[in-house]
Amino acid sequence: MKNQAPLVTIITSEQDTLKEYVLKIWKYRALIFAFAQRDLKVKYAQTWLGLGWTIIQPLTALAVFSFFFGYVLHWRADDLPYSLYVLSGLLGWNFFSYIVFQGMNSVQESAHVIKKIYFPKIVLPLSKVLVALVELAITFLLFIPLLIWHEQSISWKIIFIPAVLLFNTMIALSIVLFTASLAYRIRDLFHVVPFLLYFGIWVTPVFFTKDVLPEQINFLWHLNPMSAVVESIRWCLFPNWSFSSGFLPALLVIIPLFFFGIYFYSKAENKFSDFI
Repeated sequence: MKNQAPLVTIITSEQDTLKEYVLKIWKYRALIFAFAQRDLKVKYAQTWLGLGWTIIQPLTALAVFSFFFGYVLHWRADDLPYSLYVLSGLLGWNFFSYIVFQGMNSVQESAHVIKKIYFPKIVLPLSKVLVALVELAITFLLFIPLLIWHEQSISWKIIFIPAVLLFNTMIALSIVLFTASLAYRIRDLFHVVPFLLYFGIWVTPVFFTKDVLPEQINFLWHLNPMSAVVESIRWCLFPNWSFSSGFLPALLVIIPLFFFGIYFYSKAENKFSDFI
């Protein structure tokens, strides 16, 4: 039997096309799971509360928002219990913010690996998506007893949740990819983008409804893609919740923006090792 020649991978400085880069991501998909597993072990190992921290954080936000806005200011969410309204908003917002904050820092925190082995650097923020999904699943455990407490039922439209989470992921990764691609020349972006996102929850209907906004700026409701995601999650979860078609342009524009972000990131990632 003849000996087979060893498989050789040739790495050049030539830029990949978008198709080549996507195929390369698929080839290195095992690394996405490996980095995600590493992050989960680091986050929850040797902690007293372990996975409880993932529940305590949204539970604290839920308690603060429900008390201040629901009890003190008497805000209402149509026929939906206010605590359910807030928690359903937090599901989408926390998933989004985790990917953005962790994804932007993923290259720096894995600098020692980047300098030793080659792989498409987009693997790093993609691994944060898997960690965010685990945290989302744990947070959803809060949602079930709250539904039972308020005697609410889950809509059959919950089957569309994966599609909504896909758009949520694309929005978050678009921010990560463009920020990381430009940050090697403009380092201030690592400070500016998180600063801006801290205010993002105040322009996304996580704890307020459309009626709270003045009529003059009501159009901002439909321009914010995260508003579309949060409202889509509520539409998937609650039987009587309606979804406005005015959100569709904000969602659809994310698709080309996301793929352009991948292409832009692929052009810049070879320069990451020079500034980390």
